Order: sequence, then structure tokens, then C-alpha cells
Amino acid sequence: MFKFSYHILLLILKAAFTLKKSAQETVTIMKDLEQKHQGKFDPSAIKKAARFQGVQQVFINDAFTQLVDRNSSSFESTSNKLYFTLTGLYDDIIDQQLIDEKTLNQLFEDPTLTQTNLFETKVLVDVHLNLLNRVKNISDYKSILTKVHQAQKDSLQQINTQIDKDALLDITLRKGGYSLLMCKQYIDLPNSKALDQCWYHLGGVIQITNDLFDIYKDLQEGIQTIPNTTKNLNDIEIVYNQLVHNFIQSLHQLPFEKSKIDILKIKLSPIPAFGYIAIQNLSKIQGQQNTLPDLNKIPRKDLIIDMEKTVNRIKLIQEAYKVYKTN
Repeated sequence: MFKFSYHILLLILKAAFTLKKSAQETVTIMKDLEQKHQGKFDPSAIKKAARFQGVQQVFINDAFTQLVDRNSSSFESTSNKLYFTLTGLYDDIIDQQLIDEKTLNQLFEDPTLTQTNLFETKVLVDVHLNLLNRVKNISDYKSILTKVHQAQKDSLQQINTQIDKDALLDITLRKGGYSLLMCKQYIDLPNSKALDQCWYHLGGVIQITNDLFDIYKDLQEGIQTIPNTTKNLNDIEIVYNQLVHNFIQSLHQLPFEKSKIDILKIKLSPIPAFGYIAIQNLSKIQGQQNTLPDLNKIPRKDLIIDMEKTVNRIKLIQEAYKVYKTN
């Protein structure tokens, strides 16, 4: 318990002292892009990128670089900020259908040939080319990028209420897994299939966790996810438990000292813990019934989990310890 508490406390302190500065640096990057390309990001896009790049940096990237006894470099941190700018733009272009699929495909195949006056696309090409110059293995990066692009296109099927559950899970895991593998490309870590598998499995856990927290939003937007389409809560738990198990097993396969892997496991344990908090909330909604009610009829306040509340933060640490000890 002492070892767990010690490393979690260090993680919390690091976040407290670095997230604000990191967010400000991201805002500066995005403001510079606005000026360069004579346009404006949606304020929510800036806020989202500024927030989540810091979380990724502290809780994932720096946790993995500690395997080789260092934190992420300034160069790597900037790449991470650019990545979150890229993904935000990409999601907006896909969701809002700002350009047709043929143009989008061409953009990723050869961005230098893309001609457009659309602000979002000009910035996307700029950041995409910048990131291409930052990665060491361009062929691997492009291969992963192609898989991310395909998963995002396949995710359009999630508006289909008749989508098969297996297909839905497959899209979800590929979308999360390959997106996180892209992040790994911006960090100078040893070339290892075991590391790639670990990042892929972690990405799947993160995507399902996001879906668990975004039930209300996804229902409003008509997006089908595993959490909002599965009537039996036990089925959701079985899927989530298996994904967490796969991730933890991939951690144990990493080619590093066991002591370092154990510390990494502690630092990453809060990520699946978020999912277990969301599952507990669904259990509360289900109550004594055998199945979940129609979630469309559940008030927003009951589906939203406020992680700013002290009680939920305490639960998070408790669940993280369970993940650490029982897997």
C-alpha cells in the first residue's frame, strides 16, 4: 500500500505543478496557427486540446519514458501538443463532413497535393506535415495513420442502430488502440512489439472508458456505443474486465525490469479505474432491476459523473488500487 500511495501522490503533485503551464503552451501553439492561417478554432476545441494533451503527457507519456529513466523531452512534449491539435481538427472534419471522403483520403496519402481554402484543412495539413518530420520511422507512422483513418471512417457506422455488437466493439478498439499508438510514435522509446501491444490495449481501455463517461452526449448525438446499447450491465462488465485484463497482461510482457513495470502499473492504474467508477454509476441506475432501463429516459444529472467531487476522486484512488492489486 505504501508503494502505491507514494507513486500516486508523486503523480498527483506532478499534475498539479505542470498541467496549467502545459495547457497554456498548447493554447499558444493553436493561437499561432490561427494567425498563420487566418482563421479561428472553436473555443471548445482549444480548451479540449489544452486539457487532454496534458493528461496524456503526465499520466501516459511520462509514465512510459520512466521505463528508460527519463521524462519526455521538450521536443516530444511539443509533438504531443501538435497531435492533440491534429486529432481535434480531424474529428471535426469527419463529424461535420467539412470535406468529402476522397479529398480526406488524398490529404493523408499526400498532403502536399491538397489545395483548399478551408481553415481547418489548411491547419490539418500544416500540423500533419510537421508531425511527419518529427517521427523517426515514417513508414510505421504512415501505416498506423492509415489504420486510424480507416477506424475513424468505420466509426460512421455507429449512427446505425442495427450495428452488430461485435462490429461495434471492433471499431471501438481499433479507434482507441491505433490512436494511442500514434502518440507512441512521437516518443523515443525502444522498438518493441510488446510495447506496441501494450499501447494498443491501453488505447482500447481508454476508448471504452470515454464511452462510459460520454453516455449522455453519445445518446444525444445518436452514436451507438457498447455502454449505451448493452442492456445487461453484467455484459458490459465482462467486456471491460477482459479489456483491462488484456492490458495488464501486456504490461507484464514488457522487456523491462519488473520493478519498473510495477511502478508503471501503479501510474497507469487510474485509467481503468475511471471505467469502474462509471460502471458503478450504471449499477446505481439499474438498481434492483435485471437490466438497465432505457438510458434515453435517464436525466442528464444521473448519467454525468463529476470527477471534481472529492468523493469521486477518493473512489478513483480506491479503484486504482484494486486494479493494481487484483490484476
